[in-house]
Amino acid sequence: MVPHNKPLSETEAQQIAERFLLAKYIQSQVEFTGNQLTTRDDVQIYQLRGRITMRSRGTLDRFVIPRTANRYDFKIEVDARQGQILSYEFL
Repeated sequence: MVPHNKPLSETEAQQIAERFLLAKYIQSQVEFTGNQLTTRDDVQIYQLRGRITMRSRGTLDRFVIPRTANRYDFKIEVDARQGQILSYEFL
């Protein structure tokens, strides 16, 4: 992305993070639970937390495994000026 003179809004950072996660985990649902704008080494970073619910891989899994088994908490960092994903992890 092109650098901005001002930081991204919280909503824009969430949209970037959601697009990134949905590209990796197709047909999942993403829900954000917390957002924080921080500065590290003179770089503004959005630290976003949330929960992703992934689709079951097999048709039989939908009947045997509870829906909460495919739900994971995550943390993702987005550069507030560049709009790039810096890191992400499942907790």
